[in-house]
Amino acid sequence: MTKGRLLLAAVLTGLLVATAGGTASAGGTMGAKRVCTTGEFRCFALASTVDGQLLRAANPPAGSLTPANYHTAYNLPTQAPSGSVTVAIVDAFDDNTILADLNTYSQKYGLPAMQNCSASITTSCFKKVNLGAPVGSAVTPGWDVEIALDVETVHAICQNCKIVLVEAKDNQFTSLAAAADRAATEAGIVSNSYGSYGFDGSNGKAFDKHWNKPNHAIVVSAGDDGYGAAYPAGLNTTISVGGTRLTLNASGGYGSERAWGPDATHAWGTGSGCMNGSVSGAPAIAAKAFQKSVANYAKTGCGTTRGLNDVAANADPNTGSAVFTTSHQWLKVGGTSLAAPLIAGVFALKNDFAGAQYPASLLYSHVGAASFRDVKTGTDDAHKYPIACSKTPACNAVTGYDLPTGVGTPNGIGGF
Repeated sequence: MTKGRLLLAAVLTGLLVATAGGTASAGGTMGAKRVCTTGEFRCFALASTVDGQLLRAANPPAGSLTPANYHTAYNLPTQAPSGSVTVAIVDAFDDNTILADLNTYSQKYGLPAMQNCSASITTSCFKKVNLGAPVGSAVTPGWDVEIALDVETVHAICQNCKIVLVEAKDNQFTSLAAAADRAATEAGIVSNSYGSYGFDGSNGKAFDKHWNKPNHAIVVSAGDDGYGAAYPAGLNTTISVGGTRLTLNASGGYGSERAWGPDATHAWGTGSGCMNGSVSGAPAIAAKAFQKSVANYAKTGCGTTRGLNDVAANADPNTGSAVFTTSHQWLKVGGTSLAAPLIAGVFALKNDFAGAQYPASLLYSHVGAASFRDVKTGTDDAHKYPIACSKTPACNAVTGYDLPTGVGTPNGIGGF
């Protein structure tokens, strides 16, 4: 059901950009594009472009948000209360330079360097589990950018966490399902920045069990195609993460936020929707009681079925994060692929979720509290579907709960 999109134009002046051909040009038309587009599952990372070429540079591109920006804006500590907290990340293919890339990123921003985990180094370290992907295979399909975004974001948010990267053999359903199972044996928090539109409908419930891990925080990106339910974010066993555009104030703190949607530079927007089969074609999935009971839920149009999203964080590629990869140097990357590892990192900072069968319930128990900033403006509606989105919380951020931004964005760790 996903359609190709034309990137809408805006002029970015005075910017020096290294193009794919290795030359440089000043100025150009700003946009964003997917870094990986093929396969049954695709990643949801969007990289900034100029004149259709990746915006690559020797230093973080102008306007990229930094680890310090997120900690200030979202009022987050930099470390978990214990040095033994682990976050697992599920991705496809192999990135054979990821630890070196992570440490280049860390050095740039003054973060602790990471070592490979070993028998003597078991906390605040990095571990890679490759489930059969050929060495270096992530570069050609673009998953090296996704892997770098995920690993660097988790480390930026939880700077003393152990990170376990589980690499699926490829981005087919069976491969990523196996990686999701392995990740849940490595950590209680699992970040998944990928999804499928439509294909999952033909599988019935055969794959659902792989993202159903009680007492685990299974964090999943909602997608980047605007209104429309993606899989596995649409499962009622996951924590579906939507996207916002975060604007900083003059001092670098929290300024404002709106639901991320189409604007002058691109036609992308956070995924949101109802798992009732009307858009995705997937089998209907019932909402958990803690979600159905929240004020505003009846206005979403989801009825008794699962609604995306549960929570949100920055995702607009215009306000994206700087990401370092050996193959591209510095990029500016957004998408809900940024929002998911960011939220996974926040769960790690609190590290008090294991008593909840499905930790999404913790978010709903704090609706309206100071633990979340209520995002009240913005829309993800790209007018793709014949639904009545105007002024409804299905496609628009409103006061209280809405599908694009869920219960809101973090304001400290109290709601996690």
